[in-house]
Amino acid sequence: MTRDAARAAPSDLSNGSNLPALDRDGHSVLDLDGYIPFLISAVGNKWSRSSSNLYLKEFGIGVTEWRMLAMLAIEPRITAYRMCQVIGLDKAAASRGLKAMEARGLVRSWQEDPQNHRKLIELTDEGWALHDRIIVVARRREALMLADLSRDEVATLAALLRRMHKRIPDLLAIDSEDF
Repeated sequence: MTRDAARAAPSDLSNGSNLPALDRDGHSVLDLDGYIPFLISAVGNKWSRSSSNLYLKEFGIGVTEWRMLAMLAIEPRITAYRMCQVIGLDKAAASRGLKAMEARGLVRSWQEDPQNHRKLIELTDEGWALHDRIIVVARRREALMLADLSRDEVATLAALLRRMHKRIPDLLAIDSEDF
């Protein structure tokens, strides 16, 4: 979507017809039971925090490092930049996580081309072993969270979240002048 098209999107929603709101003393306030950004954040934050606490206790790494391990399992020999792009981590968090994982021997990095300052990163045998232990727990926790949904509902939820994810560039392209 072009920047102009992205700018047009907020005005299409200016009446708030799909945005849940309540009237509070003459003010429109969010209805958190139906406000999607709240629901996604609340579930995501609580899920991530509890995962991080569990993974730190059981495996000695937090959820950020777990996400990086999982990404390296999915796409071996990638750059930190690529991980940040896919996972949505900021560079500082990725750098800290990689340093800690490299110090523990979970990942190794190297500079393939001296002209290119980016390093490629991959899991070590120790990193794969830890990944293989954590993924069992991560999948069980996911199953617990999705237990009340049918297979069709899970597929629909994933499809809707992927569609929303595709809109992120549009969201990033707008600013306060667009409203």
